[in-house]
Amino acid sequence: MRLLSTIVACLALAGLVARGSAQDQSFREEPDSVAVRQGETVTLTCAIDNVAGIVQWTKDNFALGSDRALPGYPRFTITGDVNRGQYNLLVQDTLLEDDGTYQCQASPTETQQGIRSQNAQLTIYLPPDNPVIEEGSSVSVIAGQPKNVTCRADNGKPAATLTWWKDGQEITEGITYITEDAGEKRKNGVSILTLNPSVDDHGKVLTCQSSNPAMDANKETTTQLNVEHTPVVVVQSDPPLVEEGSSVSLSCESRANPGEVRSSSGSRNDVNYQWKKNGVVLAGENGQVLRLNNVRREDNLQVFTCDATNAVGTNSANITLSVQYGPEPLKTTGQVIVDRGTSATLVCKWSGNPSPTIMWTKKGSSSVLGTGDTLTFPIVDQSHSGTYQCTAVVPGSGEDSREVVLIVNGPPIISSFEVQYASSGDEGQIECLSSNSPPPSRMAWTWNGIMLDTGTEGRFTAEQRDVHGGRLSVLTVSKVQAGDFAEYNCTVWNRLGLTSKIITLRQKEPLPLAAIVGGAVAGLVLILVIVLLVFVFCHRRRKKQDGQETPPKEKVEIIHRDHEAAKDKVPPPPPQRKYYITADYDDRDYSSKTSLGAPPPWTPPGGTYQDYKNGNLYSNPYNNYSSYPAVSEHSYERASIASRASRASEAQKKPRMMTHV
Repeated sequence: MRLLSTIVACLALAGLVARGSAQDQSFREEPDSVAVRQGETVTLTCAIDNVAGIVQWTKDNFALGSDRALPGYPRFTITGDVNRGQYNLLVQDTLLEDDGTYQCQASPTETQQGIRSQNAQLTIYLPPDNPVIEEGSSVSVIAGQPKNVTCRADNGKPAATLTWWKDGQEITEGITYITEDAGEKRKNGVSILTLNPSVDDHGKVLTCQSSNPAMDANKETTTQLNVEHTPVVVVQSDPPLVEEGSSVSLSCESRANPGEVRSSSGSRNDVNYQWKKNGVVLAGENGQVLRLNNVRREDNLQVFTCDATNAVGTNSANITLSVQYGPEPLKTTGQVIVDRGTSATLVCKWSGNPSPTIMWTKKGSSSVLGTGDTLTFPIVDQSHSGTYQCTAVVPGSGEDSREVVLIVNGPPIISSFEVQYASSGDEGQIECLSSNSPPPSRMAWTWNGIMLDTGTEGRFTAEQRDVHGGRLSVLTVSKVQAGDFAEYNCTVWNRLGLTSKIITLRQKEPLPLAAIVGGAVAGLVLILVIVLLVFVFCHRRRKKQDGQETPPKEKVEIIHRDHEAAKDKVPPPPPQRKYYITADYDDRDYSSKTSLGAPPPWTPPGGTYQDYKNGNLYSNPYNNYSSYPAVSEHSYERASIASRASRASEAQKKPRMMTHV
């Protein structure tokens, strides 16, 4: 019974508690923080269930009032359906002073405690002033030297966000951003851009752009960069590749600030020039163009420098002269000596511009064995010995070649005939030639159990001597006998081995009588032919010389025709002849010439003749002539006389003969 009473009491108490909790005032909806631009309208929401106390709003913990009209705050109104517990705060035409922390509250009652909503932050946005670049509309900087440029936008709420742009490209590095307190909850935004200007930045536009939540669109301001810099120099060669012996012009083009671009027309500028060669100043060469005449191959790869100076400083540019010239040898091994079975490298280096193409051939062959400065044989034998040619070719400038001799050392090589001859009773010689490298250390003859290096053994004498192409050993046999016609072994040693060769000495067969007679006849005929040829040659040469001194004889032939028919033919004019008198004196051999001037008029002899040279017919009244009168072909220096006695009879020194030339 007591247990039942206890249970009933607990249930009654729970019912009372439940009824009391259900009637407590509580927030169904609390205000949230909000931000608006100045001048806009905003509503902070508040809804309470089971309202028991007085509902009011506070701003920054200051009570605004409980009346819905909120006296003293004409732009503030509590709105909503009271029966539904709605106590929203409406703020119209917001001002900066409305910015603050708001709270919705219900006061306590005798049976309930008061309640407070969460804080709601009302933020009023204000647009900043227009952005300004403190350096102005143009900023002067020096290339390569850091420079700070400052942009600011004041009195914003919040502070303006500032960004930098260069010719439309956003700058993200080298920026420092700070804010300054401008009072009345306003902020100044300040952005400092650290520039590292380059020459290419000259004339570019810097843009500072500001943004803020209170702004409908971003605002910006600009400034132009004036980048002062040392001259930017470019040196060019005209022509780029210079032929040896020709001329070239080196031009120095500069771009500078301050200063103008120097042009070939000679525009005025603030830039000074100075030329150098391999770092040495060229006196008097301070113009834009450096002229080089008669360029030589020694000028190839020479470095020419142009220094350009303006108010900021000096800058330079170099050019390496390129002179085209034909191949020129630099290094050749000349002679290479290696042992058989080893490697061999032949070297032949050339200079030239453009770089020469080098080809290797073996002398006497056109096959190309390799290209480049070297020709390498990994393993050589004696067949590789010989003379090699390296030929260097420079297109447009010619070619040249050099020789390199390769000598491959090996065992001796004997290059003598296997059969040699001698005559019985005469002195005979057997030769053994060793013709390779290295030279032999020993040469010996062996026959009939005899070995002989040098010296004499009976009728046999061995001698050695150096000859062109190797070393020669000669075995001389005095008064060759029938038994001497045998085989002889020549053995040659050097440091790489030995070689032997059997040489057979045979009887020299005498020539048959027919061969001797035939040879004699042939020799005699040959001598006669040579004499005849010499005679013909001398005769023709004499006639040729005479033909230069006297007019040639005209070959004519008598043709029996009617004399009257030939009268109409006009003979050619006679040749001009010059006559001399040649005289001898009886007291001494002496000849002299005395000119008699032009001869008397000449007419051809009678008869009908035909000039075989010109085809002309001549009339001759003297029928007994069968040819022209004989006339000497040249001047005689003395008359032909029979004897010295006949000359003595000419005591009066009368001329002996009149001749013409």
